[in-house]
Amino acid sequence: MKNLLIIFIFQLAFVLTMAQAGDEDYFREDYLRNSDFVYKDNIKSVLLYKEGFEMAAPIVRLNSDDKLIFSFDDLDGDYQKYEYTLIHCDANWKGSDLMPNEYLESFQTDYIEDFQYSVNTIQDYTHYSHYIPNDVIRYRLSGNYILKVYTDGDPEDVVFTQRFFVFDPKVNLIARVKAPGRVEDRRSKQEVVFSINAEGLSISDPFREIFVTVQQNGRWDNAITDLLPRSVSGNELLYDYDGINVFDGGSDFRYFDMKSLRYNSFRIQSIDYSPQTGYQVYLHPDKVKKKNVYESTQESMNGRFLIKTEDMDYSAFEGDYAMVHFFLPYDTPLIQGKLYLFGGLTHWQYLPENELVYDYEAGGFRASIFLKQGFYNYHYMLLPNDSKTGDVTFIEGNFFDTNNQYNFYVYYRRMGGRYDQLINVTSILAHPN
Repeated sequence: MKNLLIIFIFQLAFVLTMAQAGDEDYFREDYLRNSDFVYKDNIKSVLLYKEGFEMAAPIVRLNSDDKLIFSFDDLDGDYQKYEYTLIHCDANWKGSDLMPNEYLESFQTDYIEDFQYSVNTIQDYTHYSHYIPNDVIRYRLSGNYILKVYTDGDPEDVVFTQRFFVFDPKVNLIARVKAPGRVEDRRSKQEVVFSINAEGLSISDPFREIFVTVQQNGRWDNAITDLLPRSVSGNELLYDYDGINVFDGGSDFRYFDMKSLRYNSFRIQSIDYSPQTGYQVYLHPDKVKKKNVYESTQESMNGRFLIKTEDMDYSAFEGDYAMVHFFLPYDTPLIQGKLYLFGGLTHWQYLPENELVYDYEAGGFRASIFLKQGFYNYHYMLLPNDSKTGDVTFIEGNFFDTNNQYNFYVYYRRMGGRYDQLINVTSILAHPN
């Protein structure tokens, strides 16, 4: 009885601690996330990108002709009326203190009216698409934004959320990738150093008004945020820290080509079809990458994916879906964490449906994901116990030579200001060689 009481007290203390920490995830799994997240099982292939640059991040310039295209498939296959709105956020993706009429022109919500039923596909779906800004909704301020799509008339019934960026260039940023200062990290990690030229921008205190986020590929779990300058020389802000701006190099992303379901591409072992189960695509078994050998992959797209079918003319509504099966041979199950498929195909999230499950009979980890025809990149990512940051090195290896993409987001909140302006976005590819 005494032991049960002790356990109860411990559990109660744990719950109270979580409540005090404000960890909404602990109590609710369906709360609104200010991140890339799909809330409905029938919604697939969500895309948000700058018009004309389908493989690029959703970044547009304020007061320009830049437009963002967003699209998605509803596997219910019927017509559903969807609405959307935009939410302005601070540099850390928390809702800003602004009212919608302060950062949006004209109306605050709009309907998605462009849709097309799938044609000649085994999986029925309805393809929706739209663009922003438009005659109904326009943003008037720079910063971080959330695109929120929901069912008609019910803003609480959220379908998906997606991040995007509106920047107003006011400073210049120069960045490069170099070998870390620590000798033991030089073959495995990458250090980013950069400087900001703030000439023309009225700054009272650069250590309180300017802060930077550095993102590797599409990941947010390992992003370095709220970076302050190490030193200031005139109008130049220097960020050449030793050991702070360091990322695991990881390795080039794995890939598979599913643009056609009529033949097996290099990475596909077999394609099965039956009226009961639809298309089943089995990839060749993967392998744990060697820890001391860097394997360059020209097909690496830094974790992104491209929706494309070679079987029909119009990928948006003629591309079909298939259940894609992954297998990673491994001697034993893991106790130090869980393995996940990771990349754009999983919205860069660690989700239960993307977790690999150990198959004792086959001697390895399995996972299956329902995907639209296209070209995909992915990693096997270890999420250690009690951690929210994945470890790419465990399965993929860790190399200075990896050609990662780094995005730099520079925010400015003037003294007394009420929101974080996004005043520069710079992207570089690591070319260590």
